[in-house]
Amino acid sequence: DGVQEAAYLPIGGIEQYIRVRGRSRANPVLLVLHGGPGSTLGATACRWQGALEAAFTVVHWDQRGSGNTYYRDPAAPPPTVERLLSDLDELVDALRARYGRDRLFLLGHSWGSLLGGLYALRRPEKLSAWLPVSQMVDFKRSEQVSAAEAIRRARGAGREEDAERLAQELEQVLALRRLDRAGAGALLRFRRRKERYLPPQYGGPSPLGGLAAPELTGNDLRWKLRFDRMLAGNAALYEELLGGLSLDGCPPRYGVPVILTAGERDWTTPYPLAAAYYDTLSAPCKVFLSLPDAGHLPFRERPEEWSHILLDALAQI
Repeated sequence: DGVQEAAYLPIGGIEQYIRVRGRSRANPVLLVLHGGPGSTLGATACRWQGALEAAFTVVHWDQRGSGNTYYRDPAAPPPTVERLLSDLDELVDALRARYGRDRLFLLGHSWGSLLGGLYALRRPEKLSAWLPVSQMVDFKRSEQVSAAEAIRRARGAGREEDAERLAQELEQVLALRRLDRAGAGALLRFRRRKERYLPPQYGGPSPLGGLAAPELTGNDLRWKLRFDRMLAGNAALYEELLGGLSLDGCPPRYGVPVILTAGERDWTTPYPLAAAYYDTLSAPCKVFLSLPDAGHLPFRERPEEWSHILLDALAQI
């Protein structure tokens, strides 16, 4: 009675794409929100979510403006935060009906942890637990905190010129209001310079290995190769992130259990920011899971360890 399927569901007035894998339909549903915006996860998730599939029916959603959903209707109204929150609420209801569940578990990575955090604060009655991974609290504050660490390390290595350059590039990034090609180029150059001094952020198997993933579609591949489409498809979202969208503006009072996972080497959504946010939030119960040898993608870098500690924490709540 396992499940392995892909489908387009009518959500928010358009058809949106989901992938589903699990060993038993009797298991609870776990909906995964990818990061980015635009960084879809579902096509290669079979490489790291095996243990989750034994415990859950795992659903990956290509959000509006991303991946297979984007290519289904490129002219669809673009994603904004409120439009995505509405889409997410419709999807949650559709999955509850499709799999006969009153509630489901929600997991969000990076950008997905900001989107999912907003949703969990609004609609706790539809969730069994909220599971943020690599928690994004505030996009620009993440860049400030990681830059400060990179500058500290550059100066410690006697690279004062690089430290000054990083400080200058940070000011340029903080001044961005749109992430067009020029803005994205500035951000990527800044991040590459930072990462010369920070621990590796994106470990795990080579992304090229994902080309052999059995569920990879032609549109998945097109999406990964077309960075310009990701920028264009999510332009309004990036404007909101650059304009100050943040969890800091929402009282962190969650009505569901929260299990937050963070890699101690993560400076993309910096570990200190995630830990500080965790300290401020209230929930019926909460757990902080720290992976010492992981960066921004703990589920891909250390899949067995990550799955084990997450499932163990879920069993205890």
